[in-house]
Amino acid sequence: MVYVPKKREIYIDVESFKKGLYALEDTTKAPLGSFSIMQNVQLTDRGGVAPRYGTELLGTANNSTYGIKGFYNFKKSFGEDELLIKCYDDEVEVYSKTNAIAGWSRLKSGFTQDKEFGFVTSLVNTENQDYVMFCNRYDPYQRWSGATTLTNGAVSAAAVAVTVDSTLTPEIFYSGTATANSATTIDVAGSPWAASQYVNMYVHIVGTGKVRKITANTANQITFDTLGAGPGNVAFQIRQLAFPATGTIIYNGTTIAYTGIDLATAFTVASAHAAPDDTLVTLVPTEYLAAPRGNRLANYLNRIIVGNVRSAMARDTGGALQGYSSAGSYFVSKVNTPTDFGFSSSRAAGEGDIVSTPYGGGDITDIVTQEDSAYVFKREYVESVKYSQDSSDLAVRVPLKAGIGSVGKTIRGQDDIYFVTDIKEFTSLGRVKTVDVLPQTKDLGYSIKRLMDTYNFDDVTGMEYKGKVYIAAKSSDDAIANDIVIIYSRINKAFEGVWDIPASGFANFDGDILYSQSNGADVFKLFTGTADVEGTTRLPIAATCQSHFINLTASKLSKQALNSIYFEGYIAPGSTITFKAFKDFETSAFMQFDFSGTEDGLIDGSITGSFLGSLPLGVQPLGAFSTLDSDGRRHFQFRVYFPFQYGNYFSVGWESVGTDLDYEITRYGLGVKEDMSVDTSQIKSI
Repeated sequence: MVYVPKKREIYIDVESFKKGLYALEDTTKAPLGSFSIMQNVQLTDRGGVAPRYGTELLGTANNSTYGIKGFYNFKKSFGEDELLIKCYDDEVEVYSKTNAIAGWSRLKSGFTQDKEFGFVTSLVNTENQDYVMFCNRYDPYQRWSGATTLTNGAVSAAAVAVTVDSTLTPEIFYSGTATANSATTIDVAGSPWAASQYVNMYVHIVGTGKVRKITANTANQITFDTLGAGPGNVAFQIRQLAFPATGTIIYNGTTIAYTGIDLATAFTVASAHAAPDDTLVTLVPTEYLAAPRGNRLANYLNRIIVGNVRSAMARDTGGALQGYSSAGSYFVSKVNTPTDFGFSSSRAAGEGDIVSTPYGGGDITDIVTQEDSAYVFKREYVESVKYSQDSSDLAVRVPLKAGIGSVGKTIRGQDDIYFVTDIKEFTSLGRVKTVDVLPQTKDLGYSIKRLMDTYNFDDVTGMEYKGKVYIAAKSSDDAIANDIVIIYSRINKAFEGVWDIPASGFANFDGDILYSQSNGADVFKLFTGTADVEGTTRLPIAATCQSHFINLTASKLSKQALNSIYFEGYIAPGSTITFKAFKDFETSAFMQFDFSGTEDGLIDGSITGSFLGSLPLGVQPLGAFSTLDSDGRRHFQFRVYFPFQYGNYFSVGWESVGTDLDYEITRYGLGVKEDMSVDTSQIKSI
């Protein structure tokens, strides 16, 4: 049955959803177009509301019950490699973009269990190497070069060499053919080199695979460690070792020392341990016992700053070295020396430094850099620090604002640094620096204050991506680990929903955005489709959206007569949406129905039972579809009529549960009766 009223229809369109999620004032005063619920949904580029994108497991599943407490992407120079690092339990594992076939592999184990790690990259230093520095406050400060390769064939136990794909970096600095040679020299025609240009690099004899360190070179001759005999006038390359000449590597979960690199494809060892083909081989990180043990690390103008330090070495007032413990101080390394934080009793320019932050109290919660300054955060304090670029080399510090600080980690944005304060305000460094003191302008999270007050930000983390800030938090004080991600649009200055995603960190890896699990040891890609994918298993996404309660009459005392609603949007074949309508703050819908986007007709699916008391409403949509567009969706619009529903306030919503559901709602409208009815049932006698 289709119920069509005889009176002329008046439709109130709602087509701007830029206000997003709103949870501050009485719901009846919320802006038109805002929503009271936006769970696992997103605002699209054309302004509609759609289910959030799916996720996809990176690598194979890890069955550890420990959450990830450190997550970082170490990007090597020259686009050589990207190396994801995750820390959980007592493990640190790595995933190489170049050697992804190996999956997640142990980098080091035996750390203090379940402690949070901090990371920072050092790309400019006295060794002219790329390094990542990391620490968890409890174990020694670590340095890792990111050198990785794969075993080339299975490695036999007790073998005297570990055969790999390559011990060299990918860059070839010179390639040619010898015109003369000896056991220690190679000559070339002409004068292609500057004197000493290739000292400390390596010559690679292409035919035999031998590699030797270059000790000198003239304009046309290189001198190197002996090959034992002249190689002949052969093809050769000038390369760099990816690994040091001697050291300790780890593969198949076990470390082993190597005594030399004779070939471009092998490590010389005393006795190897077994491993299958394509096992990741990497250099074991180096420990620095004298460096401070802290987990808030930042790179500032060729120096490393370490905060939230549990223990360190420092000089007393007399200049003597001693133990030091102050989580409210930060340590600064020597210029271009990320592993040395030392300074003399009378500190000289370029040496390390220690800076106390007496204001605000408590531990340092984060240290970040922006442009030419570093910013040090406590829970109730922020200061900027710059080192004077002169012979004095002094730390110039500026307290930014008393009483304002970060409860935990900050979020680096494209043009700003965002953070959550101790009183659960979401703000940014730009707001603090401009001294915006009015709550409604300073607190970017003011529009969802009532929600923010229920969340817990003890382990807050996040990132900005395409103009949106993703904030990982706990849904309540009872949550053991982060279980939601709040989305803030920097463009719209509004919140666009809450996702049920348990994130402890984010990273941009090989063009994908990833998150690390807070309640497990896995890493997932974000924005990957229309389902949460773990291996071959496709898990459903449950999306819910509901408007605030609206009264469209001149006076909110008057009752509205609602007799129809309409929806417009885009939907892919096979997707189903459940639409709902509510009145007068009831949590149960007075009407709901399913809408499916199939190619066979407007509706393919059962219309759910909708009741007013015990009487069915006989709901049936009237509308139309378009043809499929380029993204596989069809535009739709339809109306639903029903007997008049009288009420002060109405709300509409929709939800979906399933895999591969693809739709977008761009507009909805309420069909109201022209004449209103005064509510006589809610009159107080006095």
